Amino acid sequence: MELEKLRQRAIKEFYPDEEELQESQRIFEKIEAFIQEEYGLDSHFAGSASRGTCMTGDKDIDVFILFPEETERRELEETGLEIGKKVFEEMGEDHHVEYAEHPYTKGHFEGHEVEIVPCIDTDPEKIRSAVDRTPHHTRWAKNNLDSKQRKDVVMLKAFLQANDLYGSSLEVQGFSGYLCEILVSYYGSFEELIEEASDWIEEKRIDFDNSGEEFQSSFVVVDPVDPGRNVAAVMTEENYAKFIFEAYKLKKGPSYSSFEQDSDFSEFELKKEIDRRGDLLVLQFERPEQVNDILYPQLRKLKKLILNKLEKADFRIYSSGEHIDNEACRIFIELERHLPENKIVKGPQVFHNTKHLDQFTEKYDNVFVEGNRVCAKTVREFTDAQKFIKDLLDDEASQLKMKGVPNHLASKVEEFKFVDPLNGGDKWLKYLFKKFNCEIK
Repeated sequence: MELEKLRQRAIKEFYPDEEELQESQRIFEKIEAFIQEEYGLDSHFAGSASRGTCMTGDKDIDVFILFPEETERRELEETGLEIGKKVFEEMGEDHHVEYAEHPYTKGHFEGHEVEIVPCIDTDPEKIRSAVDRTPHHTRWAKNNLDSKQRKDVVMLKAFLQANDLYGSSLEVQGFSGYLCEILVSYYGSFEELIEEASDWIEEKRIDFDNSGEEFQSSFVVVDPVDPGRNVAAVMTEENYAKFIFEAYKLKKGPSYSSFEQDSDFSEFELKKEIDRRGDLLVLQFERPEQVNDILYPQLRKLKKLILNKLEKADFRIYSSGEHIDNEACRIFIELERHLPENKIVKGPQVFHNTKHLDQFTEKYDNVFVEGNRVCAKTVREFTDAQKFIKDLLDDEASQLKMKGVPNHLASKVEEFKFVDPLNGGDKWLKYLFKKFNCEIK
């Protein structure tokens, strides 16, 4: 199936109709009028719904309250929250306060999820925070995407979503909506993007204005609004590579399956896959009361600490991962769980010098020569990876007691336990199913 035929089908399925877009605009205008009448402040309609690049069913409406440039941060936060709460109280919908660079109000109105965010109305070069930049992103997208390209942005989002690459959260670490808009604008269409991306090299830079800004990243997409920012900074090397590979597959053999979310799941096939793999250890502990964007970096840091300790203790690691749901944090490690009791330690070459030979022979008994080195046979303290990890995290008297456990996880990790890989809700099992590339048979 050619890409143009795929495009027509994808647009029909994923692009909202005019009525849906107008509904979002109507709700924004209602909120805008209230804020103007009550507080004399202008509002800005941000987000993908405002620029016609949202997917069908996307009920998010982002309202940015534009404060004068001289507004102090404290006033911005306090008045911004006051306005947000007042809007939802008047509209009669539920709401709560969330926190990013500063607090904002989030709630529901007429079936839509609405965020009311205070920001400073200023020039791009004078922005104080990321939220001040958002209105400029909206204006840029509106000025640099025509109607066909807006639909191509949605097609790109559907393609990324089907391959678990859509989202700039620290859980996904993939493509933001704004990055999708930049890429389609830069290459002109979804088809041209796929054509080019299938041949991207390791070091790739996209820069509308040849700004010359340097970034410590292999994939750089310079923000046309703020040249000092890499829009793709959050993306992992693995996700960058996955996108290139998926683009290559789509170019080589266009298929609508590239746009379909695989919702099928088989616990039986997952169990069969687990049985075919190495030993699988799953650590689980209660989820702290923090948002995912705080928890995921800390959970990855904890996983890395454990993996480093395991590898130094000679345990062979095959794969690993981390997952968070509403109740629990989990780390899985696929590895060679058991080691032989004896271990051979290699020392210096016999003709290196006597000082090094003395140091080695004084430290070890049962020393012998293998090849041209002196070696020693020792007994491992830990031969079971599960016991090793338990001692690492659980035993306060242990010499292995690990330092550097991230703050938000520390108290919960103390109560960790090992669980059966199949012991968890659907979200966890589907995560493993995809992670292990299982297939429905």
